Parts: sequence; structure tokens; C-alpha cells
Amino acid sequence: MMKKRFWENDHELIPPIRIYKETDRWKRIRCDGDDDDDEINEDIEALYSNVMQHVMKNYVNLTHQTIVDTMLDIKCCARCIFRFLGVRDYKYYAKSEEVLLKVLNRIRISSSTLQEETQHPSTNILLFKTPDKPICLTCFDLLYQADTMDCLWPIIENFNSHNFQVNTFSLSISLPSGVIINNHSVKVYIRQKYRERNLSVDLSNVVDLKDPFKHLLGWSIEKELDLKYNYQSPFNISIEYYHENTQQNHLILTDIPSAEFKLKKIRMKGKAVWTGDSRHNIIAALEKVPDSDFISIGNCPPLEVKERWKNYPPKLEHSAVYVGGRYTKLSREISQSPWIINDVRLAKTSVSECIGDILREKFRCDDYNFAGAGREDVNVRMLGNGRPFYFEIINPRKPFLSQQELDDAQKEINEIQKDLIQINHLTMVSERDLAIIKEGEETKRKTYSALIWISKIVTPEIIDKINEYQNKELTIKQQTPIRVLQRRAQMVRPKIIYSMKAETLENHFLTLQLQTEAGTYIKEFIHGDLGRTKPNLGDLLDCYADIMALDVLEVDLEWPPNNNN
Repeated sequence: MMKKRFWENDHELIPPIRIYKETDRWKRIRCDGDDDDDEINEDIEALYSNVMQHVMKNYVNLTHQTIVDTMLDIKCCARCIFRFLGVRDYKYYAKSEEVLLKVLNRIRISSSTLQEETQHPSTNILLFKTPDKPICLTCFDLLYQADTMDCLWPIIENFNSHNFQVNTFSLSISLPSGVIINNHSVKVYIRQKYRERNLSVDLSNVVDLKDPFKHLLGWSIEKELDLKYNYQSPFNISIEYYHENTQQNHLILTDIPSAEFKLKKIRMKGKAVWTGDSRHNIIAALEKVPDSDFISIGNCPPLEVKERWKNYPPKLEHSAVYVGGRYTKLSREISQSPWIINDVRLAKTSVSECIGDILREKFRCDDYNFAGAGREDVNVRMLGNGRPFYFEIINPRKPFLSQQELDDAQKEINEIQKDLIQINHLTMVSERDLAIIKEGEETKRKTYSALIWISKIVTPEIIDKINEYQNKELTIKQQTPIRVLQRRAQMVRPKIIYSMKAETLENHFLTLQLQTEAGTYIKEFIHGDLGRTKPNLGDLLDCYADIMALDVLEVDLEWPPNNNN
């Protein structure tokens, strides 16, 4: 007995899909009982049943059948027809074009009213050989090729060339602006067809092209690169698609008053550019336009598309990771960060470069940013257990180093830079930990040791006068120092010196150890900064005072957090 054909039911026999065979470019969809792959037909029946549950939520039988016919008439791809039917289970889009077309045929013939439609005969469903397939008017074949090497290869090549060591990825997709106009045009065309038959249709459930495309592309990347697609992954693949022939189509909105679509010309980097034509603005303008206004200006349906999409090189980028530690600066000839003015380097190197250049190699990153809990001048040493710091590692190809790898990097830095800096407690930290550094810069106490000259011979009485403040706070007021006026706002800042202890050296020299509030300018407290710091050490001793050398001994901050070293 002959197998039942997939278009048969118990009550009627519906003709198979009719294929127009113009030349050998067309390929027949086999619909007879001896189909080469019976499993495909079984899959079609299951898929049809599941898809119809989605479709029937959005449309009545006649409505969804007419949408399918109308879009097939203008040669939209099967996946885009699924979008217009409101199918939001994106795993269905992963089926082949042949399977989806067969499902669409089942959807067409599912309505009992189909046989009563004499004015709109069944539309031929055509399956083309790939080289000759018409380009879809609504996605420019992006959906048709989302799971092919046309879309995948630029991403795979970029990923492999950079050798990212990651397990997950997220996707950022920018689609051609022309698809917005073409999709709207198809909606208008469908509504027009319904009005011709005194019917109406609600197309608010059409699925945005980006949603199924991102899923299809994401699943394909998963398979090819053995990564997990995760919306919150710190590793992002960003790719922009464009379509040259339609990229200016949205400008028709400037000729439709109801669109209220306005472009502005501005100068950017010395060039005149138009702004106001973002995707959001285009969509918002189209929502204001009545179908009659759009038909009077636009093409309904859209014109035939003769070229597929193109893409700019994909951008693969991992979000920043962070490394923290403490450094001691042993030299009075290097700055904390590169000191370059008018392209002239004023210090031979910097703390950030001594550490960062090694970390750049270890993380294989694009760049890095350095931040410390405060800063010392070039001619000031940072001693004791060191100043807390962290590095922001930008776009690392190897985004995580084990503690052993960080220990090895720390050892390498200390050996190479042994006369300039030393670091300790190097470890990975999280972004939320960085607030501790900012807090330390503004609020934590800091301890200093200074070599001082005064205009008087140092006597025990002078030492005793200073040491009165060994356990006694002194509040001073500091105007913004002259030496930093170019980078800090002019204001008076009250600061607290929590303790001072002096020791005699000889003649006019003494050493002073003091603990202060963060942000206190120590040099200005010693010499007075032409009276801009009151009181200053000279005021207290009724003489002139100046600073010969300064060391930072301690920054009172628990950093890195949760470090057991």
C-alpha cells in the first residue's frame, strides 16, 4: 500500500506543492510517497504541530495562510516568513530551508477555508539551488546564511588569530539600516493585500530580525569554536553588517511630513556629517507614518535586492580584568606614571611602566591603565610595605592568571627592576574591590619621614616644641599648592596632622616623622608655600624651614583584599 502523502488527511486530498520549472536552475521539492528521507517528513509533521501553537496565538487561519502566500509571492526566505508569523522559539529557525518551506506549505493548507478561496489560488513554493536563490527582501539573506561560513569565517579567523583563551562569549550585532525600511514596506504591503479583501491584520507580533539572527549565529559559533553562548559573558564578539544598495533608503522619510524625521549636519573631526538617522529614530519615524503616506513615497513591496549583505571586520574584545598589589619605589628619579610634557619625557621611566609592560605580555592585552592609592613625587621614595595599586588590563587574550603565574610575574618584575621598584602581594582583584583604592586615596592615614633644614641651629628646645605634637593633632589650612595649580582647583583644604616626632641630626638639620590625613601636602607644610599653608613648620618654630628629602613610610590601607600572603 502506498504511504500517505504528507499533504493528505482523512477528509480530502490537497494537491502537492506545484513547482514551476523554467530551467535547470530550479530544484524540485519531492513530495511523493517515495521521498528519499522519510525522517524529514516525520520531522516536518512534528515541527508543524509545534509551530502552529505559536502561530495560532497571533493569527486566525485565514490570516496566517495569507501572510505566507503574500511573502512567498515576493520571494522572502522561509525564516523571515516565520518571523512574520510571530514564531519566537528560535530553535525552529535552525532547520534547513527545505524543511521550513515544507512546514510553510503545511501551514498554508491547514485552513479549511483554503479550498474556498477562488480569487487567491495557492502560491507556488520554490526551492532554488543556492547560487540562484533570490535574495530575501526582508533580511538580505542574513537569516538564510547565519549558520554558514559566509557569516562565520570572519569571526573564526579573527578568534584564532588572536588566540583568546575563553570559554564563553556574548554577541553584539548591528544590522543594515535598509532592513528596517524593507521590513516596514513588507508589512505595509501585507496590510494593503488585506484591505483589498476588506480584511485587516495585526502585525505587532512580527519578530525583530536581530533576535533569531543572533541565536542562529550564536549557536553556530558555539559549534565551530567550542564556546558557550552566554549573554553576560565578559568576552564579546561585535560585528556590523551593512548593505550598500539600501543604506540610504531611510532618507525617504525626510519627504514624508508625518514622519517628523529630521537630520542635522554637524562637524566632526573637521568633516560635515549628518546625524539623527539612528536605528531608533528611523523606527520611531516609521511608527508615525500612515500606510497611505508610505505607499505614496516608498516601494511596496520593496524592490528586488540584487546583492547580499556585507560586513566590517568583527571586533573581539574581552572586558577589562584587574590585578592589584603594593609597590615600593626605591629611586628618586622615576615617576609613578609616565611623565611626558610636550612629547618630552621628564623621567626615564615610571612605576606603571616597570610593572605594566610585564603584565601586558602575561595577559596578552591591548593596553593597561594604572591607579594607585595616592601618589608620590618623582623625588620621593615609597618605602615600608608599599603603596596599594591596581592595573586595569584592557582586552586581555588571556584574561585570567593563576596565583602561581602572578607570583612568577612578580618575581620577574622584582629581578628586572631591583634598583627601581619592588612589588608584593600581586593578585587578581574584582572591579568592586577598586573602591577600596579610591577610599584610601581620599581618607586613609599616611606616614612620612622627612629630612629638614631650618634657619636656626637645631636645639633640644626646638625638638621638644615639635614633639609636643607627638600625641596631639594639628589642623592646618592649605591653599592649592602653586606647583599643582595647573591640574587642581584653587581652594583652601583643611587637613589634619595626627602626630609629629623630630630627631636632631646636626647644626641646621633634623628628621621629622609625621602621620597625616590623606591629601596633605607635606612639602608645603614644611616650607609654607609662600604663606599658602597656615600654620606651617616655619611658623611653629618661628624660622624658615625647607625640605631636603621625603619618604613615604606607610599607607594605612588593607590591600589587596582577602590576600593571605
